[in-house]
This record gives sequence, structure tokens and C-alpha cells, in this order.
Amino acid sequence: MFTSVKAFEGQQYSTLKRQCLQSGLLFEDPRFPATDDSLFYQGNRIGRVVWKRPRELCEDPHLFVDGISAHDLHQGQLGNCWFVAACSSLASRESLWQKLDRGNKVITEV
Repeated sequence: MFTSVKAFEGQQYSTLKRQCLQSGLLFEDPRFPATDDSLFYQGNRIGRVVWKRPRELCEDPHLFVDGISAHDLHQGQLGNCWFVAACSSLASRESLWQKLDRGNKVITEV
């Protein structure tokens, strides 16, 4: 089982959050830009993709409401079954998901 979290390329959530709050800018991941290249290996096969922030979709966004279950996750059109499977595994143990999602704060702060 995990003993500690290893930061990806030295990125620290608290540092990134503080920088965004100080600058007034929303985080944009340079390793996962809002482009088709981040979603598809060989060109876009599903049509035009429009990237949106959670608050552009609804006024009070929440990733999950009243807990999480493996049945809350759906693959959609992207063909990202590997990601959905990983999230579903985490969802089967809510304590693991809470470590990843920091108590559902991530989605409400963007």
C-alpha cells in the first residue's frame, strides 16, 4: 500500500494553488494542454471538442454528490476505458479517492 505521495515532476499542489490564487489565473497544465493532442493518439475521431471549466457547465459544480461509487463513472465517447477503470477501482474504496480528490475541494476551486 502507499506510504507517501510522489509529486509529478516536482509539482506540489499547495504551491500551484497558491501561485494561481496570487496571480488570479486558473491553472493550465503544460503537460496536458486543452488540445486534441491531449485526448487522441492519432487525430480526433469524435468531432469538435470544446474544453470547459466546471463553472462553465453549472453554477455549483461537484464531481460526486453524496459519496462515490464505482457506478458513478461512465466512459463516454473518448475511449478512455483505462482511466475510467482506474477511477472505478479508487471509487470502490472512498478513502483512496479522498486522497486523490482532497475531499472534493479540487473541483470546487477551479
